[in-house]
Amino acid sequence: MEHSSHLVVTEGELGNIARILGRLSQTTSASHVLLLDKGGQLISTQGQGGQRDIVALGALLAGAFGSSRQVAAILGERDFRNIYQQGVHESIYTSLVGDLWLLVIVFDRQTHVGLVKVLARRAVEELEHSLERVRSGGTSAKEQ
Repeated sequence: MEHSSHLVVTEGELGNIARILGRLSQTTSASHVLLLDKGGQLISTQGQGGQRDIVALGALLAGAFGSSRQVAAILGERDFRNIYQQGVHESIYTSLVGDLWLLVIVFDRQTHVGLVKVLARRAVEELEHSLERVRSGGTSAKEQ
């Protein structure tokens, strides 16, 4: 089983990922857009600075996503690829990218969740191409 912590994301690919996340942040008016590995390690982030502990947020959201996969198994589903958490002031939409990464979008009530879902789907497709390039062109940490 491949672990994302053994993958090396090149500087060029990080730039590409940052562009994808930046565009998504702008078009959804998100306060934060994160790309995490499934273990909660932050790969890239775009959005507003501030008082939030993004590292802790990423770890907690990865844990919640992992829990949802167990719920899916209990329900007889293969998995859940997306999670929507609705708050009073802000909401979070999380999507699985390939089988190793998570895309997280934190947005306020001014942004319609339907827009977020559509734009997230497009971003996931682009990020899956990045993940494939990392897998095929990157060197694993074990090989270094």
